[in-house]
Amino acid sequence: MVAVLILLVFQNFFSIVYLSGESMEPTLQNGNALLLKKWGVPQKGDIVTAYIDELDYTVVKRILAAEGDTVNIDESGVYVNGKWAAESVKNGQNKIDFRVSANEYFLIGDNLADSLDSRSFGCVGRSAIRGILIKKLF
Repeated sequence: MVAVLILLVFQNFFSIVYLSGESMEPTLQNGNALLLKKWGVPQKGDIVTAYIDELDYTVVKRILAAEGDTVNIDESGVYVNGKWAAESVKNGQNKIDFRVSANEYFLIGDNLADSLDSRSFGCVGRSAIRGILIKKLF
């Protein structure tokens, strides 16, 4: 009985996912197991899982910007609210300017050269966030 209760609590409040791909390198590696919490409010800098309707796919990305923030990406770098956040990837991509709306997040992979993220699919709503990383298990 106690084991069933523990299992029910775990299933409702936590999840374990396995990372597929290199978009979060060097922070996370392909095949890593991640412990996520399904509760709480995600913050800038958090690594989250998000379901992207247009792709019918769940991604693991970092929150770069949140409600009210501006994101500007050009060949000189990635900027949040006018402050440098990361080097840009010179891949012929056009200049990008986003203003993050209420209850939305701009997600980005740590490996900018190999990441399908908000630069492609735009900002995601709070309801798309499925979990917040607690710990890399292995």
